[in-house]
Amino acid sequence: MSISFKGFNEQVITFRTETELEAGTLVKMSDSATVEACAAGDLFIGAVVTSHGNIAAVQTGGYVSIPYSGTAPELGITAISAADGKTAKADANGRTVTVIELDTTNETAGILL
Repeated sequence: MSISFKGFNEQVITFRTETELEAGTLVKMSDSATVEACAAGDLFIGAVVTSHGNIAAVQTGGYVSIPYSGTAPELGITAISAADGKTAKADANGRTVTVIELDTTNETAGILL
């Protein structure tokens, strides 16, 4: 038997976008019911699951594994923000998440949004 966190409390919401976004892109609100890719230091609301044209399904709750850059975030309750549109970074002024899994070889963090 293996351990899996996928599916835990998943919450996915459909938003409009200005451009098609790739799966895994960290996004922030840009307008009413509209998201855009994060830039460095942005507080993300979630990660794109899938995107078609100017519509994106964004996971805003539950377990998600995201790449990080720089120093690994701490396990447990910690703060992170976007390092860019695809990676997160430890950031004392970031959003609070719970890191339940760290892969320092592949630089990914399993977090609960």
